[in-house]
Amino acid sequence: MELDQTHVVIRKRLQTEIADLALVMLRRYPSALLVGFSLGALPWIIANGLLLYWIPWQEAQYTFADQDAAGEMWRCVAWMTLLVVAEVPAAGVWTTFYLGQAVFEKQPTWQNVRREINRNFLRWFLSLGVVRLPLPIMIVCLFRIGQAADPSVDLLLYLGIWLVLLAFRSARPFLPEILLLEQCPRRSKDPNVVTLSRRMTALHRPMAGELTARMLTVGVGAGVAAVAFYFSLTTARGLLFGRWQHDEFALMVLFPLSLWLVGGWSVFFRLLNYLDTRIRLEGWEVELSVRAERLRQFGDDAPVIATGATQ
Repeated sequence: MELDQTHVVIRKRLQTEIADLALVMLRRYPSALLVGFSLGALPWIIANGLLLYWIPWQEAQYTFADQDAAGEMWRCVAWMTLLVVAEVPAAGVWTTFYLGQAVFEKQPTWQNVRREINRNFLRWFLSLGVVRLPLPIMIVCLFRIGQAADPSVDLLLYLGIWLVLLAFRSARPFLPEILLLEQCPRRSKDPNVVTLSRRMTALHRPMAGELTARMLTVGVGAGVAAVAFYFSLTTARGLLFGRWQHDEFALMVLFPLSLWLVGGWSVFFRLLNYLDTRIRLEGWEVELSVRAERLRQFGDDAPVIATGATQ
């Protein structure tokens, strides 16, 4: 492994460059989306379907022209959107680890990815699946199965969850990378060890305002892209099969598919932002060059140089 010969040029980039590079990486590493993200997302997709299927099923006999049915359909859209947005970081763990290795290796193996994901399951699931709200939101949806719309839940609680979720995701977006790639310990009695909380603070606090603006901006763009994907899929369906209705298939298949496609791209985008942030704060490209030269000169006996996760 040549640390200074990466498959992604390690340098500072503008947000537009990062967005373009994310698309380039999608083309270069399609398996990261088609295999990794699909494997990570599949359990969440099935769970979402089981939690929300009853709404379009119950309203299938009506159309959006019916006011009550339209309200229920929008309720389904709203909760499906919230679920997918909350679940994307957890669903992207396979892709995150794969891409983290692909920066340095020509062809990471999925067997190695699976082994690492399974080994660290409790570590990442507690943080990304519980603390970052996917599981609590699913529990709310579970207890709402078959229930009529309730403004206190479907409006007030819903908006409250969005606010908390956005606060987590915009202020400290790189939790998946720190958990999976840097693997900082949660706790340590050694004051010199950089724990997860210390690393999160060190990486996010200096650029808190900029990171928040970046993530909120990309969130708006991702929302527009998801809507565009949905209408593209429904248009293609209409042209091919003559079915133009926003029916249960559109709500439970095409709409979630649009969200997950954009979510897959967002994992690439977030990883590249993580690399860019480390470069800006820690001079990571210089560190990699120095470490690579030491390895060439001294081999595996080279003195260890501290990284952002261990210094």
